[in-house]
Amino acid sequence: MRIVLRIETSNLDILTDYFTGRYTTYLDYIQYADEPVNDKKCFVLEVTSKLDPLVNKIESELLSIYVDKYRTHKPFTFYTNNVVQQAVINSLNKKLNKLVKDIQRPQITFKC
Repeated sequence: MRIVLRIETSNLDILTDYFTGRYTTYLDYIQYADEPVNDKKCFVLEVTSKLDPLVNKIESELLSIYVDKYRTHKPFTFYTNNVVQQAVINSLNKKLNKLVKDIQRPQITFKC
């Protein structure tokens, strides 16, 4: 008998790991560790392939806000000083969450 557990990873967790560079570090590590392809690697590759095209289009000032926000866990309102900037961040957050929510989370299989 096999038990399959789906790892519940929230959108916030994925975005935090992405913007803090954890996924990039993991991919760099497994490149040299000769690790076989597994669910985690496929998951990280899917996250980066979905988010990279959008994030590469973000202005550097806005990108630095996202990196700092996910490192320090401050609310986005800490970084916005006008309504237009808040609207841009809200729009980008919706796009990021829409991309992330459709990503299949990794699974762990146990033998009993």
